[in-house]
Amino acid sequence: MTQDDAAAQDAEALAATIWTQVDRALSGVSARPEPSVRDLIVHIPPDELVRGLRALKHDAALAFDYLRCLTCVDNEDDGMDVVYHLYSIAGRYNLTVKTQLPPDNLAVDSATGVWRAADWYEREAQEMFGVRFRGHPDPRNLLMPEEITDSFPLRKDHPLAEIEVLQGEGVAYSEEPA
Repeated sequence: MTQDDAAAQDAEALAATIWTQVDRALSGVSARPEPSVRDLIVHIPPDELVRGLRALKHDAALAFDYLRCLTCVDNEDDGMDVVYHLYSIAGRYNLTVKTQLPPDNLAVDSATGVWRAADWYEREAQEMFGVRFRGHPDPRNLLMPEEITDSFPLRKDHPLAEIEVLQGEGVAYSEEPA
């Protein structure tokens, strides 16, 4: 057995252990697990998301007290995933929470009432992907001028997306030592 195989088995065992606790903490919330290489991924519907995030943070056994990151994934015609990367400082483990928004309703409740750190993450996601966070205390732009409200640079349909892909073609590090 290689080190990679052992690490994969350890990750699977940890994910199974965490899922038991996550499933208990999310009692009454619709959630489904998805195994991954590093973190357990939990899918929660948008209308139950904040309730689920609050339960994960305040559960004594899990204590996901740190919002590491919040981002989005553009699934084009299938809508947008909003992705929350959580960490338990006491437990020293990670959890990824995803919620899928339909393409005709890119809005979800704000998580700023759960973690204050969600403030800037949500502002950036709104500006870069066009996802609205209902109840956000300060939805101003962070990076782009305020008057730009109809162009979202990290969406796959952005006018410059094709140029950016072409600019990255053929760019790689040499595998030969210098």
